[in-house]
Amino acid sequence: MTQIVSPPDMAAVTREAGRLGRELSPGQAGLLAVYLGLLVHWRRKVNLIGPADWPTMLATLVADSWHVADFLAGTEAAAILPPAGASLVSLDFGAGAGLPGIPLRAFWNRGPYVLLEAREKRAIFLGEIVARLGLLDVSVAEGRVADTVPVVLARHPEAFVLCVSRAFAPWPEFLALCRELVRPPMAVLTMTGEAVSEPAVPSGFVLVARAVYTVEDRTRHISLFMPRAASA
Repeated sequence: MTQIVSPPDMAAVTREAGRLGRELSPGQAGLLAVYLGLLVHWRRKVNLIGPADWPTMLATLVADSWHVADFLAGTEAAAILPPAGASLVSLDFGAGAGLPGIPLRAFWNRGPYVLLEAREKRAIFLGEIVARLGLLDVSVAEGRVADTVPVVLARHPEAFVLCVSRAFAPWPEFLALCRELVRPPMAVLTMTGEAVSEPAVPSGFVLVARAVYTVEDRTRHISLFMPRAASA
């Protein structure tokens, strides 16, 4: 028999996150409840993600974001990123269903965050999400990254740039792309199912921090890279 899952609300999301070992504030629970509800609704219209029910989305997708937030708030990343109050802009490549960026803003909220998405329907979905959640300093850039990234960076000429990829491209290719599109100072964060092999790091980059975590019995890896000259 198929289990019927009630729509997400603050209380239900708080309980489910607690089962996963995460304590949520009311604001975080409210944001995630609305986001998960919209994911469930839009999944019927757009092929956004695999899981159909929101508890599975929370456990297998949204949980990634709070692990990334913990990493970015940790001491290793703090030694790389600019200090609080300094200019920082994040570029979320291939934002798709808003992962990791939308839930990440519930846990880590520093500077402008730009969701880069080439597909029109997904960009429309992201725009509705940002509007419904009232996310400040979050925007959507629709189009090829080769076209949108230069426009975004022109608005933030002095900012440190954090490039983020959950599944945009294989990580060595993503690093090479960031080197082409983004000027220093910058860092690149990747999320992968396998550990990064340091010998495979493209010339010109160095791996400066990493973390390992588990979601629903799956091991995940966060890696942070910087241009080699900047890391020296």
